[in-house]
Amino acid sequence: MTYIIANLFWIAFSVAVAIESWRLKLGTFHKPGPGFFPFWTAVLLGLLSVISLIKSLKEKREPSPGIWARVNFLKLGLMLVVLFLYAILLNTIGFLPGTLFLLFFLFRATEPYNWKKVLFASLLTVAATYVVFVVLLECQLPKGFLEF
Repeated sequence: MTYIIANLFWIAFSVAVAIESWRLKLGTFHKPGPGFFPFWTAVLLGLLSVISLIKSLKEKREPSPGIWARVNFLKLGLMLVVLFLYAILLNTIGFLPGTLFLLFFLFRATEPYNWKKVLFASLLTVAATYVVFVVLLECQLPKGFLEF
């Protein structure tokens, strides 16, 4: 039942985001408007939620011990604090070093991967994001005090 409620929530959320994004004007693929990215993200989220809802309705599940039974609240709270600090300090620190630190922390905190994997995954993710947004889409990302 929890999965059904969660999927219904995400379907409703994606519909609301898509409607508001549509009001912002979508633009075209070569000249996207302010609602382009949120609209298509909401459409994808909605489709994935519908697929997950259908799958949840077809499956018979055994009762689970509870949704919060295995949650590590200390780890969850620490991640929320780091994400909050990232959002607050992004303009000051800059996208590249801030996001690299964030990903490094999140990859290391969620699962105890070794340092090489964490560093490689963080660098690869930041590099790919930089290429997509700065090189291909020509967006400006916060440079911060280091000016890169």
